[in-house]
Amino acid sequence: MSEEWSDEAMEQAVTMPEVPADRELFIRIRALHKRFGPRHILRGIDLDVYRGETVTILGLSGSGKSTLMKHLTGSLRLDEGHIQVGPYDLADMNRRTWDAYRRDMGVVFQHAALLGSLTVEDNVGLPLLEVERLSRSEVRPRVIEALHRVFLPAEEILHLSPSDLSGGMQKRVGLARAIIREPALLLYDEPTTGLDPVTVSGVNELTLELQGRLGVTSLVITHDLDAAFTIADRIAMLYKGRIIACAPPDEIRQSQHPVLQQLLSGSTTGPLTEAFTT
Repeated sequence: MSEEWSDEAMEQAVTMPEVPADRELFIRIRALHKRFGPRHILRGIDLDVYRGETVTILGLSGSGKSTLMKHLTGSLRLDEGHIQVGPYDLADMNRRTWDAYRRDMGVVFQHAALLGSLTVEDNVGLPLLEVERLSRSEVRPRVIEALHRVFLPAEEILHLSPSDLSGGMQKRVGLARAIIREPALLLYDEPTTGLDPVTVSGVNELTLELQGRLGVTSLVITHDLDAAFTIADRIAMLYKGRIIACAPPDEIRQSQHPVLQQLLSGSTTGPLTEAFTT
């Protein structure tokens, strides 16, 4: 560890800048804390996400990335702090408001989270069947369109079960389900984990296409540095329960912060591993 960086300095949360005049604030998180018994996982998260941009969140396993995501999906309720997503104040919502909020959100899960008892058609069409209460005749063309958007041969796989598909195809089916209602917000939990390089490139291209064509705002949790730097407008680093950096990829690459330097170099020596090597 450089002598110029004390532990306190390395753990210091970055201050969110003023929203640029040409951007619209879509997600605003302030002073978010989360404890599980004696474990203080989130220790004052501040994060801004602008409408239509893609922000990737980096951090070691156990750093609180999934805990942060669960607050945004509503799986975890706020203990302390504030989250505003568009018109929704997540600290003050009733069941009807939560339902409305979730209808405008798509989630891409790490392991696709497809229902094994349903066909591909029923998995992708589930939001339309359960939320919009559309008939199957109305749902099928939209399922086919969603599958084509993620470069899948819809007519060939509609009747198949998830177990008939490769891991990469399952991931794309999960993405098709997430986008079928053209949500304003897409949350990705490790979207490229376990995929081959070609499929990883495909998922990255899809993320960029959805942003460009649909204006989707995306928040992506990932360990994949190549993917993060490919798709991100800005990259946020989560370290010891705080966002210690949030900047465009080029600025992240040039940062002298020891945590970022170790992450980008892949070194086993530095603040990220200090607790395990001393």
